[in-house]
Amino acid sequence: MGNPRSQRHYEPMPFKVPPGTKTITEMAPTKSNDRILPITEETLPYFLRQFDLIERQKALIEASGGVYYDNKLFIAKPDGSPQRRDRMSANFGQLIRHLEMPHIRFHDLRHTAATNMHQLTGDFYTVGEILGHTLKGIGMSLGISTNLEAVTAQYVNVRLERKRAVLETYHKALHPQKPTPDKGSEPKKAKKKSSEMEL
Repeated sequence: MGNPRSQRHYEPMPFKVPPGTKTITEMAPTKSNDRILPITEETLPYFLRQFDLIERQKALIEASGGVYYDNKLFIAKPDGSPQRRDRMSANFGQLIRHLEMPHIRFHDLRHTAATNMHQLTGDFYTVGEILGHTLKGIGMSLGISTNLEAVTAQYVNVRLERKRAVLETYHKALHPQKPTPDKGSEPKKAKKKSSEMEL
């Protein structure tokens, strides 16, 4: 990506952070050695908007004489200190109730994303790598035969390009582009790939 902020590497925060914590000194260990994921063109605007929000919050805190805790967190309190681990789930629950949608957990979005990515690409191995699951774990999650890990892992090496291909297919299905009609011709209806996905 052209914007240098899209090249940043973020690591997961420790699962349990004591109340009142302002500074994170150590991030959580990753489950695999290669958890770097590409940012697709469809998702880049969301990341850039969050980066801009972080910069504005930092400037406001410092302008008012406050202390900004630069923990390099992508989601944090306005002063940069970490959110409580249950805050995201609580906010998501409030959003679901406000929209009068059926109750699901915030974590369930991972399963939905995994199912949709697999349905769109058939690439269970890369989907597992994106989620940080083993072949056995992703096979169980998707209801696929779990006798895959020993046979496949020695042959398959998922590169960043393959992760990008799977994520781009998924994100483009979530954000279908309307075709530009030719002059003098009837506009064609866009295929709604996202309607075929699990909701």
